[in-house]
Amino acid sequence: MSFPILQPQPQLSASGRVRVLWVTRRYWPQSAGQHPQAATAVELTQALAAMGMHVEVVTPRYGAHWSHEFRLGHIRVHRILAAPKGDWSTQRYVRFLGNWLAEQTSRFDWIVCDGIDDDVRSVATAIEHSRNDPTRGPRSATRGIVLCDGWGSDGDDMTCRQSRGGKRCLQAIAVLDQVITRHSALDRFLVASGVAPDRIRRLTPGFARPTRITLQDRLAARRALAGINRDLKTSQDDHVLLWCGSMTGRSNYDGGAGIVVGNARLMCARYPHLKIWMLGDGPLHDWVHRELKAEGVRAEVAIPGTFADMTDVWNAVQSVVVTDVDQLRYTLPRAIAHALPTVVADHAPIRAWMTDKFSPEIVDSTTWYDPQKPSSLRKSFRNLWDRLPAANDLAWEVALDAARRFSASEELNQWASILSSTAANKPT
Repeated sequence: MSFPILQPQPQLSASGRVRVLWVTRRYWPQSAGQHPQAATAVELTQALAAMGMHVEVVTPRYGAHWSHEFRLGHIRVHRILAAPKGDWSTQRYVRFLGNWLAEQTSRFDWIVCDGIDDDVRSVATAIEHSRNDPTRGPRSATRGIVLCDGWGSDGDDMTCRQSRGGKRCLQAIAVLDQVITRHSALDRFLVASGVAPDRIRRLTPGFARPTRITLQDRLAARRALAGINRDLKTSQDDHVLLWCGSMTGRSNYDGGAGIVVGNARLMCARYPHLKIWMLGDGPLHDWVHRELKAEGVRAEVAIPGTFADMTDVWNAVQSVVVTDVDQLRYTLPRAIAHALPTVVADHAPIRAWMTDKFSPEIVDSTTWYDPQKPSSLRKSFRNLWDRLPAANDLAWEVALDAARRFSASEELNQWASILSSTAANKPT
């Protein structure tokens, strides 16, 4: 979903207040630079709460110092157990989460599992408990949803394939009432895995109408970020190029974060006012730092880690580079929603995603580069730089087109329709 959390949303009536428990492995303060699932989960749950739903989140703790419970806006977040790190701890976490969810079912109308991971087994346990609970009386049993999203190594299909408990996760889906997917590749995966096609419902992420960012807005955002991290200090004349993703993969210049590192020296030499912000974290973070220092561009390329709130980042940057399929869940949609000129790797899934959403004219006018030729990133950025005013105008038109075709409000209305329904679609 591509809309600001504070944007006004459709409201539910007071009498229709829906109670939703959101189950996810990643949530605030984890964020887009390493965990796009966390960023999208925060946006969607905040938007549902803004509509008038009662939303709570349950997620693991990833540090001994992390609190067991806190509030994020109107949402109560439970961190009931430390995140599992191996097979034994995973089974322990699944059992504990299942029992905890079963105890909570009387408080909620729906339990939503964000992703096809072991948590879906816990949700299935709780839903079965609710259906067989004699103390509920005439009240409807709590219903369950699994939300399937992501692309590449960030995709739920990949997570399920690589998990030792993948088959059990797919079996658990049969217990739930709704299976919601974000794109056709996940539909095909689920059908091939034995999920009946009539149980799958596609809910395409929406785009908010873009907002013009003035020079004053941009400078204010940059000042705020510079106050947090001095590496992000810029002048008014600087052009900021953003890369936002997980720093994973091989330690070379062939793709991902590495292709940006490999091109940084020549790009910054050609454009003295160019600054590159590489937001993210992961196993390659230290390698990226060493390579940038060795190339002599550490002052021009900032690697500040991740930001739980990306609002100022999107307001501060002027262009974006997308290098991986993994960035389809968050980075590319947000770049489009914020009307930012973007250089995009011509991977087949990314081109298919663009083709599915936009006209052939828009797809053809996108600034593509060949991921098999790392130097082509430089050439594509030069093409964008040389026609920057036209690129800005095109990005604005694309953002408007996205908001018209895939409205964020329409997506929220579909969520409201699903979660407000009184009759569950029972699996057969």
